[in-house]
Amino acid sequence: MRKFTKLLHGDSAFYEAIVPTDLQESELRKAKNKIRDRLRVRIEAATKTKLGMEKTVAPRFRTQGSWAYRACVQPDHMPPQEMDWDYGVYLPVEAWEETGTPRVAAAAYFELVEALLGELAHEQGWRLGKDKNHCLRVHVAKWAHVDVALYAAPAEQFARVSDREIERVEKRAFDAATASLEQLNEASEISSQDWDDFEGMMVATRKGIWEPSDAEVIAGWFRDQLKIHGDQLQRVWRYVKAWRDHNWQEGGPTSVLLMLAICRHFSKQPGRDDKALAHVAQFIPAAVAGDYYEEGIDSEHNFNRLDATQRLDARNRAILLERALRESLTNVTQPKSAVVIALRGQLGQRIPNREADVETDSPADKVRETPARPVVTPVVKSSYAG
Repeated sequence: MRKFTKLLHGDSAFYEAIVPTDLQESELRKAKNKIRDRLRVRIEAATKTKLGMEKTVAPRFRTQGSWAYRACVQPDHMPPQEMDWDYGVYLPVEAWEETGTPRVAAAAYFELVEALLGELAHEQGWRLGKDKNHCLRVHVAKWAHVDVALYAAPAEQFARVSDREIERVEKRAFDAATASLEQLNEASEISSQDWDDFEGMMVATRKGIWEPSDAEVIAGWFRDQLKIHGDQLQRVWRYVKAWRDHNWQEGGPTSVLLMLAICRHFSKQPGRDDKALAHVAQFIPAAVAGDYYEEGIDSEHNFNRLDATQRLDARNRAILLERALRESLTNVTQPKSAVVIALRGQLGQRIPNREADVETDSPADKVRETPARPVVTPVVKSSYAG
């Protein structure tokens, strides 16, 4: 058996090349905060006058998607690919229709926020996209955008969150009378701890209708998986997303579909990201080839958005990935250079061109890679002197 885990994770390895830099995260976070600060004040001011709500309410905000999961990757083809930050705006709504939708008009909500983001984009030299139905895309740099999705949820759920936030604020030794504007803006962010309490989320669309949202369910489900499997799961998901970005400049399987397939079949391999990646790669062809459901999230929702032609293409490409990883691990007769070439062919040129990091397994490796198992303490019978 061969191993190439040092090419994936370690000094100047693939993982380091695909993770966003501190500067990129800082720039995206600044843009996200500017969006939050503008929308927090302006939406609150418009809740009665433009949205027809009975009283003024303040929206809440939450980072979603890959940044919430800490699974964002550097695009392999820039342009057309861009780094994205998914950001949710949550409106507390007291009045709901019998159909389970908010009485606030989805179209009015969408149009209000689109106008506010348009003003901000003009001021900042950004560009507002018009091609998304379930979110508003703000291009904040040549290499990045922020997708703003608009949600509504029952007001009483926000009240519970607010009560806990007040307690946290008091523990940090400031209150509403002394808090700065920056602190108030930060307090409007919904934490992961609070997120699990939300149910019945609806998302506004450009078409002017409300649709049920499963974003909160997916987020909670993945956090549970991460608690079980640890950081290696996160890294393997990033490797597979990087494979997707390398093979499709546009389109391809969604990040959520890949995440669900990886979590379902993940097998922890201590110190061996190569084996963990090769293991889940066996199941990706089937995952992208047909409908995909996850009982733990929504047994009736199909997470595979690809059409028949795209599914066949994705399956064929996933088979090539699985084959390259398997051959790289098991074919000890091929030159080490061939392993590097095969991996770069599937994952891109960010795989280091280092033959020395392709090594041969040893018996000691198997011992180190075997996870520790709890040992039952033996029963020691009492002994009596004399």
